[in-house]
Amino acid sequence: MDVLVVVLICLSASFIVKEIFKKFNLPEAIGQIVAGMILGLPFISKLIFNYSTLSVVNFLSEIGIIFLLFLAGIHIDFKKLKETTKDATLIAMFSAAVPFVLGFAFIKLFGYSDIVALIFGIALSVTAEGTKTKVLMDLKALNTKLGTIMISAGAIDDIIELFGLAIVAALSQSTFKNLFYIPVNIIIFAILTFLMFKLIPRIAKYIKREPSQVNVLTIMLILLLILAVISEMLEIGYLIGALIAGFLIQIAIKNFKGGYVKKSILSAFEITAMSFIIPFFFVNIGLTFGFKALVLDPYLLIGTVFIAIIGKILGTMAVKPFSSLSLKQLYLIGWAMNSRGAVELIIALTALKLKLIPAEVFSMLVITSVLTTLMFPIILQKHIKEDPKIMDR
Repeated sequence: MDVLVVVLICLSASFIVKEIFKKFNLPEAIGQIVAGMILGLPFISKLIFNYSTLSVVNFLSEIGIIFLLFLAGIHIDFKKLKETTKDATLIAMFSAAVPFVLGFAFIKLFGYSDIVALIFGIALSVTAEGTKTKVLMDLKALNTKLGTIMISAGAIDDIIELFGLAIVAALSQSTFKNLFYIPVNIIIFAILTFLMFKLIPRIAKYIKREPSQVNVLTIMLILLLILAVISEMLEIGYLIGALIAGFLIQIAIKNFKGGYVKKSILSAFEITAMSFIIPFFFVNIGLTFGFKALVLDPYLLIGTVFIAIIGKILGTMAVKPFSSLSLKQLYLIGWAMNSRGAVELIIALTALKLKLIPAEVFSMLVITSVLTTLMFPIILQKHIKEDPKIMDR
């Protein structure tokens, strides 16, 4: 089917199902994922998609998650970020370690090899930034204490995920040499980011001289893509580059008096991204849902989902002795860390292609990724409704 027709179908389905969910007071992001699940049904998928059109949807999905993290960087309050760094770091570490250990032990009980158990544990230890960001923005909770912790803990978790991806790659090549390059690449990226930071005053002066909406938007997109490309080339991942780019743009905005530039960014970029590009990220999550795996091994499926959820929640709540956050707040953050997506799918797909895991384990990881992503918005919305101050207490 023609690419434009597929884009139209995906966008229309996303909008219609999202609006239905909105009417029933359900999170919009879930509606968009469900739209993808509907389009991914075998008898519908065969009529709509082929290799080339799926490639376009995947591309728009990647741009969508980049834009989401960029917007998060623009909105996050630096003061709150500084105050919550300790909590975010501990949460990232514990919420990755506990599901990894539980996942490794669980899959070994089913008789799988150490390599399969290692990859399974790594896949369960990751978290997804894109879904959290959109849900927090929809609920106007991004720029809160817990919202900041959720995003910054996820960003730190991305660094942990790098080592996970490197381990999967190393297993395929029987060498762990690449693991030693990751800290070096992070340092190089930090230096390049600092140099970009030094350019901010000059960029601000140029925009003051030529304060058109087109110039602001173009410079913003160039900066975003430069940092995304650099972080991807250094194998850190384009999501971290996108988040840092948002921070830098926020700094640039603060160089101005009045709200013209801020208004330009939020109106010209955010509206376009939210209405056209970002929906493809959520539709694509739904498209990856494997209905066949639901009947493959119900015990393995139920166990995988349970271990994934309980591992993240227990890992996050284990931070309590070192944090001033309440158990209820940590429990809620645990659900946020539970939201998975792109990175888990990449790890699982890479391992499958390299024949490091069997097809049934891959299917379980994909389903777990989608289900945990679907659960978080419902849990968050429920807790905010019951206790409106929980996010910023």
